[in-house]
Amino acid sequence: MSLTKNYAIVGTAFLIASAFLTSGSNVYYSNKVQAISPFFFTFISFLITAFFFHAIQLKQSFQYMKIEKSFLKDVVGINLSTAGAFMSFYFALKYIEPAIVGAVEIGIGPVSSLIIIRLVYGSKMNKLDLLIGLGALIGSLFLIVSTLQGSSGINLESIPVAVLGLFSSILCGFCAALAAIFSKRLSTAQWSSSKILAHRFYAIVGLSLYLSIQQGNLLQQLSANWLWILIVSLLGVTLPLYFLQIGIQYCDSFFVMMSLSFIPIFTFAFQLLDPRISTSYHSLSGILIILLFALFSVGLNHSRHKLILKEKRKAV
Repeated sequence: MSLTKNYAIVGTAFLIASAFLTSGSNVYYSNKVQAISPFFFTFISFLITAFFFHAIQLKQSFQYMKIEKSFLKDVVGINLSTAGAFMSFYFALKYIEPAIVGAVEIGIGPVSSLIIIRLVYGSKMNKLDLLIGLGALIGSLFLIVSTLQGSSGINLESIPVAVLGLFSSILCGFCAALAAIFSKRLSTAQWSSSKILAHRFYAIVGLSLYLSIQQGNLLQQLSANWLWILIVSLLGVTLPLYFLQIGIQYCDSFFVMMSLSFIPIFTFAFQLLDPRISTSYHSLSGILIILLFALFSVGLNHSRHKLILKEKRKAV
């Protein structure tokens, strides 16, 4: 088996593992977060995650912690985009069906990735990539309409609340695409996965702490919810992010965003265990549209790796 093919399989396996862990934790978190501030959970979980990856870096060598000036813009970029992605995501989970939050994010991500790459690097959009991205976007638009019509798995509190939750999901997708691009740049510059993750969460920890303080009752929320916050932080944030970073290392940014389309279908399955969420076939239909284009993207990525290998053999 070729080295290129091995990389593709390894990257895909870690991305799917990340999606599976993320899905289960999202449903559990969505149920539990009704009693606490989403910003407080974000602060605690990413503080734990930041300490974890800093510990890994310090164990390897203190030299690995240094940030060269040439990478400062990328570090600032990945910090701000990470803060935007996760804070909007966890906020949306409090008000919108988890599978829909994930699906809207993923549906927006691929098109956002293509647009950002076009604007920043001036690269031409691959027509097939654009077609896949637009297909996923259609699935997201279907879910947005279903939510506003009250056809999702969670009863609609009000139109303004639903719009706020959906806007947060859209913002999450755009910021996630930005984060994947900055992460890929650092990975290409030979930054290890743990080093990228060690320097990725300064902004989100600071911003979520500030918003948590504004809402108050920090110690009361921590004393009543510390156990599940710890479990979800480790299994639903730290591990999935590490697996995702490894996947980003081996796969291109567009494929990363499309492979994450497995999250909504996994989430929908986990939702069957949550009595708070009813089964919505409207939600399932939109999710399946996105999943269909995701599977097509997986096949396309495999074909591209085969073509790269073929060209390398010709050059030898």
